[in-house]
Amino acid sequence: MEEKDAKNKSANKNGKAAQLYNRHMGEFRKIIWPSREELMKQTVTVIGLSLIVGAIIWGYDEIFEHLYNALITLVK
Repeated sequence: MEEKDAKNKSANKNGKAAQLYNRHMGEFRKIIWPSREELMKQTVTVIGLSLIVGAIIWGYDEIFEHLYNALITLVK
């Protein structure tokens, strides 16, 4: 009797795993992958915008550094 219960539990776990796998594969098939050209455009856009934002942050950092140094010089 115990062997039968153990086999049923094992089969039930395998069945749940198979269902989970099938659901994930069903969702995976719905993915629309970008073409090579779209991927290149998006990559260049992300890199370009990252460089622009980095340059803006660097510019603000330089401005605030000069203002801070000027304020420290005035206080002394």
